[in-house]
Amino acid sequence: MTALWGSQQWTVLGFLAITCVIELANWFTLRRMSAYDAPPRTPRVSVLVPARNEERNIERCVLSLLDQRYADYEVVVLDDGSTDGTLGILEHLAASDRRLRVLRGADLPAGWMGKHWACQQLLEASTGEYVLYVDADTWHHPMAVANGVAAMLAGRVDMLSALPQEHVGSVGELLIVPVVPWSFFALLPLLLAFHLRTPLLSSAVGQYMMFRRSVLESVGGFGSVRSTAADDIGLARVIKSAGYRWRLVDGMDRVHCRMYQGFVESFRGFAKNLFAVFYHNVPLFVFIWLFVLMAYALPLVIILGWAAGIWTVTAASLRVAVGCVALATLQWGVIAIRFRLPGWLAVTWPAGQVVTVVVAFVSLFGSLVHAGRWKGRTIVSRQHPKE
Repeated sequence: MTALWGSQQWTVLGFLAITCVIELANWFTLRRMSAYDAPPRTPRVSVLVPARNEERNIERCVLSLLDQRYADYEVVVLDDGSTDGTLGILEHLAASDRRLRVLRGADLPAGWMGKHWACQQLLEASTGEYVLYVDADTWHHPMAVANGVAAMLAGRVDMLSALPQEHVGSVGELLIVPVVPWSFFALLPLLLAFHLRTPLLSSAVGQYMMFRRSVLESVGGFGSVRSTAADDIGLARVIKSAGYRWRLVDGMDRVHCRMYQGFVESFRGFAKNLFAVFYHNVPLFVFIWLFVLMAYALPLVIILGWAAGIWTVTAASLRVAVGCVALATLQWGVIAIRFRLPGWLAVTWPAGQVVTVVVAFVSLFGSLVHAGRWKGRTIVSRQHPKE
């Protein structure tokens, strides 16, 4: 253990320092969606919601979408073979508000993942010049559509994704869910990502994705990512690869989400698609997550082992380990502040990083043996060639 630390301590310190610098730069680069004024024009927007077994979330989501302060929009929800009360709730809402259209999903074709097929059907049934996809477990400020359109028009972009306010209701959720803002804010240098065409330097959150319809259709719609679990990140890469403009904004004042409820649901939810984010590249995936484990866990292990008298550490190596833990704590503290997460994230982050690494390898194993399941469907994720 101490030999590994002695050989890698400066690499770990440098990595953590760089990620803190990325956070600082991103703090000023990531603009709040609410900062955009009303759009100069109001192109028709289709707000599209795929829903499967969402009876606990769907009413709040749809009602918030029907309350938008925008002149020309429609709300279309597709029930994707729900086995709970989702469809009944949707039909009740549609009976009282003609702005809501409810569709029933067609049978899943071979080679498609369920949500992706639902999103493609929604695209084909919609009428808007712009299309906005939101998840059924989100709820939205009345200006969420207007501010999104304003941001699209102001930046002359073709795809816009907003980071929502992620709500966590348990310690189990706090251990896993913050990996979303961490991956965007500490690992993705947005200033470079916005100006370089490298597809790897792009990402998105499926909870809020707005497209110019013509652009989404030109890249093949959701068919371009039909067999990869991470459709949001996959689409951002496809859009960027095709030479179109992509942007990410801070949507916390406009979009809210509680992704999962409890530790088990959070664990399974992230495990279903984490491997797909890394182009299904096994060596790259294993290297990255072992490095993450070393960077965030090893310095703390060295300090605790030294304090317990388990091993001897030189004064210089101990100082580096303390510096690494301090930088990691600073990094997670900044994320807690910027993304309005509980302050004790600055204390729970070591456990959270270890759990996330376990989730990563469960995701890898599940993808390789096709053992993943979500909402009653087996997940078989592949990297589609067009992505």
